[in-house]
Amino acid sequence: MTQLPIPEWAAAVADAEFTDPALIQKRASKFERTIKRRNILEYAAGALCVVLFGALAIGGVMKSEYLFAAGGALCVVCTGIVIWQLHARGSYRLPLPEESCLDHLRSQYQRQYDALHSVPVWYLGPLAVGVFGFYALMIVQFTQIGGLGKALEGTWKPIVATTAFFIFVGWLNRFAARKLKDKIDQIDALV
Repeated sequence: MTQLPIPEWAAAVADAEFTDPALIQKRASKFERTIKRRNILEYAAGALCVVLFGALAIGGVMKSEYLFAAGGALCVVCTGIVIWQLHARGSYRLPLPEESCLDHLRSQYQRQYDALHSVPVWYLGPLAVGVFGFYALMIVQFTQIGGLGKALEGTWKPIVATTAFFIFVGWLNRFAARKLKDKIDQIDALV
């Protein structure tokens, strides 16, 4: 009679199930498409911002409205920083030949988790500098025309709306990061 080293292991073997590698590959491919689609939309939105704020900056220079030009240029620079950061932090990483599908999927989840969790720093931060810097320059411009009261009267609603939008985007990205953290924990539980 052969005695198994640990009887609990023998009992668990009867109903053990292995994860299908094809299922993991399918999940990894779907996640890859999601990342690439999101980044294409972000790059397109960034390009649109660069074009529009670049045109504003050029138009400001042409009309000798240098505060408008400075505000537009600031937004262009900040948008460029965001797009560069998106590429550096949130782009899809190709699988390494030596890593399994499961390891690759986990590393992708971790990479995207880190990117989403830190959105307030690398995404919203530069955008806030650009947009709120632009608002500040507009307040200065409008103060020269109609006084500080009129300038604040005309800008407080957009500033509050933009602040609320930034808070919502930060919350939404943290929420998405938590969902990815759950997936990471599920993978870690398999190992």
